[in-house]
Amino acid sequence: MTDATRAPEPTDASDGGAGAADSVGGAVHADRKIARPDEQSEPAMDTHPTDDEARIAGVVVQTRADVGDKSQERIADVLRQRFADVGLDLGDDRIRALAAEVAGA
Repeated sequence: MTDATRAPEPTDASDGGAGAADSVGGAVHADRKIARPDEQSEPAMDTHPTDDEARIAGVVVQTRADVGDKSQERIADVLRQRFADVGLDLGDDRIRALAAEVAGA
């Protein structure tokens, strides 16, 4: 009696069909393709530098979505941490002003 739900074992087919070597199960091959000069081979974000004001605006938008309904002090704490994470050192006055903007005050 055979199990109909079980896949057949691979064989090295000489009849022109796929052999066991044709199925690599997601293995990474050493024969890596070399990128052409007109082909993108790095993430797009790495090729487009962002200025500080755009990074500040992005942090503000994300903070508004995440904690915009919290107190201004909590928002300011989150902003301080996020700006530190992206390597921006903003003064406390600017942080408080941005926190008030996020809070809608």
